[in-house]
Amino acid sequence: MANSITADEIREQFSQAMSAMYQQEVPQYGTLLELVADVNLAVLENNPQLHEKW
Repeated sequence: MANSITADEIREQFSQAMSAMYQQEVPQYGTLLELVADVNLAVLENNPQLHEKW
């Protein structure tokens, strides 16, 4: 079965599709995702030991 995908890949594709759909319905959701990504990056940059855990 050369064309099979893993359960993780299915979950990732589903999550991305749901996120894209929700962003179309609620534009501020995209802004929220950007804010969360920025905060997460800042926290990891200021706490390298956290980055090693994840």
